Amino acid sequence: MTPHFIDFNRSDVYEAGARLVTLLVYPDADEETQGHVHASLCAHALRVRSEIEPDWAIRPQATKPIYSLRSPHDCNRALRTLERRVRDRMVAGRMAIAFLKEALPGHPLIRPPGMERLSINQLARLVLDDTKFTDPGNVETRIWRPSLPVIHLCSAVQIFLSQLEPKIGSMVLEGLLLDRSAIELVIRTAEY
Repeated sequence: MTPHFIDFNRSDVYEAGARLVTLLVYPDADEETQGHVHASLCAHALRVRSEIEPDWAIRPQATKPIYSLRSPHDCNRALRTLERRVRDRMVAGRMAIAFLKEALPGHPLIRPPGMERLSINQLARLVLDDTKFTDPGNVETRIWRPSLPVIHLCSAVQIFLSQLEPKIGSMVLEGLLLDRSAIELVIRTAEY
């Protein structure tokens, strides 16, 4: 995968967050698809921010018209599979965290009962309840493998969520789109 850079000096926070989420959910998509998803996420972020901060929405803003002019139909079409893809990436992130924990010196991984060794197949069995699959092979094929190009982001977002989820509740996506400190934390964790 090509390295990507997020520069807060050249883009607004919501654009940086949309870039992060786009790369997370569509790592191997072509530029056109990623562009549609990115623009739709930016439009979504602007709508959400205007709902959260009504005073912000009536002040003059420096925004790119392409985000404001994007129709709800186009946004919905571009983001149709977003929720499922985010869920899949979080499942892959939890699986990856087990490998990261095992790699840490002095922190032995405590395996659940019945898990003989740490493997993709064994981890897939553990996360079956969080997926809509009944076969661990499907988890590996449909969730783990497509997530490999961004597994560092998957595990970083999962770590972020495990620390903050009670505080942000259902606003997880919005937090990744609108909160600069959250975006920076996920990026630093993924780099680490």
